[in-house]
Amino acid sequence: MVFKRCPNCGGPLQEFRALTDAEKTYVRTAKPGFPPEAYIRCARQGCRRYQRRLKWDDGGDFPE
Repeated sequence: MVFKRCPNCGGPLQEFRALTDAEKTYVRTAKPGFPPEAYIRCARQGCRRYQRRLKWDDGGDFPE
């Protein structure tokens, strides 16, 4: 687990976790330029944000 800025949550740094296999499949199609292992997901309940480990503004939201 790492703590990063989450544009969706705002405020202090949020905890991020590794992607699950299903989430990796989604990221492969949404962000084909980088391997899905380069991305992490916000662990705050209700947040759907994923972003690259080293670049918070390269990411998006998982569908509901």
